[in-house]
Amino acid sequence: MALIGDRDREQAAARLKDHYLRGRLSLEELTERLDVALTARRGADVRVALSGLPAFRLRSGLDEAWRAARHTAFVVAVWSLWWAASLVLLIGYVASLVTQGLSLTIAAVFAALWISVTLAAKRVVRRR
Repeated sequence: MALIGDRDREQAAARLKDHYLRGRLSLEELTERLDVALTARRGADVRVALSGLPAFRLRSGLDEAWRAARHTAFVVAVWSLWWAASLVLLIGYVASLVTQGLSLTIAAVFAALWISVTLAAKRVVRRR
């Protein structure tokens, strides 16, 4: 079984404090369970500290729906900007072809710019 980190112990302690504030634990129970949770080395130890307490969701369904809607709006905005940038690059490429004729340099610059804009958009969407 894998060892847990400080973050897992802190989350368990926060959940225990929440249960105490909701009246599900006495001060003595909270103290005992916090000792177990804060010295836990494995996930099983944390589960022992939280045993017998009702599980509660940290986010409601409405929060999840709002989060999903914001993410969708962000993705649509990023790809809309990508379309606009691609259109500007294409118009610039066609204009340079008309004025200067076909050139390997112009084609390479257009391809490099378009690929960099595409990769930047992908990175931004993945990072979010």
